[in-house]
This record gives sequence, C-alpha cells and structure tokens, in this order.
Amino acid sequence: MPKRDHLHKIQPAVQAILGRGQEAVEHSSELTGRARRACQVVTPLGRIVVGVGVLAWIGGWWLGWHELMVLAGVCLVLLVVTGLFVIGRAALRVEVELNPCRVVAGEPSAGQVHVSNRSSRRMTPLQVVLPVGSGVAVFDVPSLGPGKAVEELFVVPTERRGVIPVGPATSFRGDPLGLFHRQAPGSEAHELIVHPHTVALEPFGSGLFRDLEGLTTKDLSASDLAFYGLRQYTPGDDRRHVHWRSSAKVGQLQVRQFLDTRRSNLCVVVDGQTASYGDPEEFETALQVAGSVALRACRDELPATIVAGEHAASGVVPHLLLDALSRAELRRNAPDPATLVSRAVIRGGDISFALLVSGSQIAPKELQRAAVRFPIEVRVLAIRVVPGEPPGISAGGPATLAQLGVLADLPRLLRREVVV
Repeated sequence: MPKRDHLHKIQPAVQAILGRGQEAVEHSSELTGRARRACQVVTPLGRIVVGVGVLAWIGGWWLGWHELMVLAGVCLVLLVVTGLFVIGRAALRVEVELNPCRVVAGEPSAGQVHVSNRSSRRMTPLQVVLPVGSGVAVFDVPSLGPGKAVEELFVVPTERRGVIPVGPATSFRGDPLGLFHRQAPGSEAHELIVHPHTVALEPFGSGLFRDLEGLTTKDLSASDLAFYGLRQYTPGDDRRHVHWRSSAKVGQLQVRQFLDTRRSNLCVVVDGQTASYGDPEEFETALQVAGSVALRACRDELPATIVAGEHAASGVVPHLLLDALSRAELRRNAPDPATLVSRAVIRGGDISFALLVSGSQIAPKELQRAAVRFPIEVRVLAIRVVPGEPPGISAGGPATLAQLGVLADLPRLLRREVVV
C-alpha cells in the first residue's frame, strides 16, 4: 500500500514533465517551420549576399580591414532595403477562366487571368506564374491601387487530343534586385479537355429492342406504332388489327401492317493496350472512330456507352462521352479487349449494337474472342485500324471483322454494316 501511494503522488509530476516536453517539441517544430519558410523567402542571389556580408564582417573584424567592414555594411543595407518589398501579406485575388473549356483538337482556346487588389493599400508589382500543360506562362502584373484589377490573356495550344491541366496560378512578390521573393497560391486548378476529331455519319436506323420512342426501321411488323399499309388477312393474324372499313370496300379482310420502331443501345469499346497498335497515331484514329459513332448516337438521341482503356462513360450527352475518349491513354498493362467488353456489358445494360476498335497489331482471333463476351443477340463490328489499307469487311464468327485505313472511310464502312 505505501508503494502504491508513493506512485500515486509522483504520477501528476511525471505527467506535467511529459506535457512540458511535448509542448517544447511542438514549439521547436513550429520555430523550425517558421525558419524554413523564412529561408524560402530568400532567393539564391540573396543567400549569396548574406554569405558575402557575413564573411566580410568576420574578415574585417578579424583582420581589421575597414574595406571589408564597409562591404558588410553595404550588404546589410541591401538586405534591409530590399526586404521591405516583401514585408506584409498582399490581399490578392487571382482567377483563371477558360473559354471554352472543351474544344476539338486544333481549335483555338483562350484563357484569362484576372488579378485584383483587395487590400486598402497599393500593391507592389508582382508576377503570376500559371502552369499550362507541360509549360509555364508568366505574367508581369504592375502596381495596383486599392480595389484595382488587371486582366491578362493567354492561348492554350490544342494540337492533340488530351486533357491539359491549367493552374493553379501562383503569385510571386519580390524586390527589384531579386534578393527576396514571396509566393502565394492564387487560383484553383482547371482542365482544358481536347476532344478527338470526328467525321459526320448518317443517322443510325438499326436496333434490336422495340421501343415506343425508337427510330422507324424498314422491318415490317404486325404490331407497332408506325403504320405502313394494309394487306390481305392470313390465318393467324390478330383480329384486332383488321381494318373493317377497308375490308367492306374490297370484300376481303384487310389487316394493318406496321414498321418496327427500335431503339439502338450502342456500345463502343476501344482497346488501350500498347501492343495492339503499330504507333500512337493508330490509337488516335481508333479514338476518332469511337468519337464519331458516339456523336452520331447522341444526335439520334440513342443511349451509348463508351469504354476506352481505363475510362468509361454512358448516356446521351455528347461531351461526357467525348471526355472519356480525351482521357484515354495507351498503356502496356492496360486491360485486354475481352476484359473491356465485360466491363462494357455490365455498364451498358441492354446493348443492341457494339463496336470494338483496335489497332493493326492485334490478331483477328483476339477480337473474336472478345466479341464472344457480348450477349448473343448483339451485333458486333470489330474494326482494326490499319493505315494505308482500303476499308473492307469480312463476315464470320461472333463479330463482323473490318479494317479501316483513315477516318474519312468510316461513313462508307458503317453504311454497309449498320444503316438499314
């Protein structure tokens, strides 16, 4: 019992010592962070001036050279005067706008940087650095009075499909000699999405599933919404479709005949494996094929699903489908076409027509093996992009195989396979 009482008495003291130690560690880490931030304010040139000043003062004091002491004083005056330019925090507001934020490859896209002074005092000149893709844009902002603002324009190169990150913008304040500089984040990051080129296609008229809001095909039907004409009654016809007035006129039973209305649920799968393509340009052509089909489906108000490598999208909104194509990348370890088809079937639901696109280096049997994973009632067209070859189609197997040399041949190729 006495030992326990003794331990009970010293426990608060131990906890107090540990608490003070933790506070000391936190205070030390805070001081270290402040010192690190203070060192970041000094540029490499400023550190050279500091070093020269310190060495000159030590040498002058040790050797008694007045010239070195004067040099140390000059360095000290330079550091004090230039340091006044970065004292205090500037209340800046930096905004970046992209107009438009989605373009087709090759179309111009302009951006705007808006810098405003939200403080009650004049702001010193500064620089705004804006990362744009793999490059950097630098804007010199003059001195701004309270409440004043300035705008700078920039152009984003969009020669190739992809997603170009823009920002975040960072503002830099410094002195005229470049001894000090302070930076502060100014804006959020943005994305400029560059869609692939597409080619105009004729409206799709095929489909497998009847739909009250579907497109009219040339397939005759005994029951639907699109009236086609009358024909003579045959045993087995539904009597509800007998047109009695016409039957009375001709003296024979006449029944109504309709045209099927079907809605195509399209699915487009683009292989993203590097080994499937001879060069990156084949992959770009494959994405252009997928984009052309998806854009035509959206114009026909047909639901579509796109799976391009590791990216996917569904619906009837054009830019959402094309965004997935813009983000697609060639990868060595990308999923194989069969895996992509399985993902597309899960995501796409009731699919009536599927397009499987790959490059010149993939074997046709690999495309056939991937096409097997579509439901048996789905019409599958597998296109291999083979530059320099004329378009052609060969039937046989679960998928109709086709080859395409250039994007311009796609309308003629699909006219033979899809449009009825």
